[in-house]
Amino acid sequence: MNRNKICPNCETEYLPHIWKCADCGAVLLPPEEYREAQEERKRIEEENVEDAVAVREGDLNWLTELRAALVDAGIPSTIDVDAGCKKGCCGDKCRLKVAPEDLERAQDSIEEYLMKVNPEFRTSKELIREGRCPACGSPVGADARECPDCGLPLLIVEEDDIQSG
Repeated sequence: MNRNKICPNCETEYLPHIWKCADCGAVLLPPEEYREAQEERKRIEEENVEDAVAVREGDLNWLTELRAALVDAGIPSTIDVDAGCKKGCCGDKCRLKVAPEDLERAQDSIEEYLMKVNPEFRTSKELIREGRCPACGSPVGADARECPDCGLPLLIVEEDDIQSG
C-alpha cells in the first residue's frame, strides 16, 4: 500500500518520512486526508454565496488569485464580472464577493495572504504603526499626508475627498 504523502497545494508526492513540501512549505497529507481536503475545497469553491458583498474590486486575474486564497482559508466566495461598454473604452468591472457574515474573516485572510506574498507589506505596516515612514523610517505625525524627509505619500486622498474637503 502506498503511504506516500501529498502536498495539498502543489500536489507533489513525497516519501512517508517527509513532513513539509520542499517547494511551498505546506504540511504534507496522507492520501486519504488529501482526498478529503480536495473534496472540501471543491465544496467551498462550488458553494453558493447568498446576499454577497464585495470584499475587493479589480483585475479578474488578481481577484482569481485572491479567491483561491479565500478558498484555502475555507471561505466561500464568487467573482462577479460586469461587462464594459460595447465601444471597448470601458473595461469589465470585476468584484470578489463573500457572504456578509464572512466579510471580516475574508478581509483578514486577504491581508494575511498579501503579507505572505509581499513580506515588505508587514514591515511597512509595522513602521506606520510606530509612527515612522515605511520608505525611509523617519518619524511622521499621525495626521501627516506625506513624509517630511522623503516625500512619500502616506495618505491616499480620493478626488471626491479633495472636492468636499
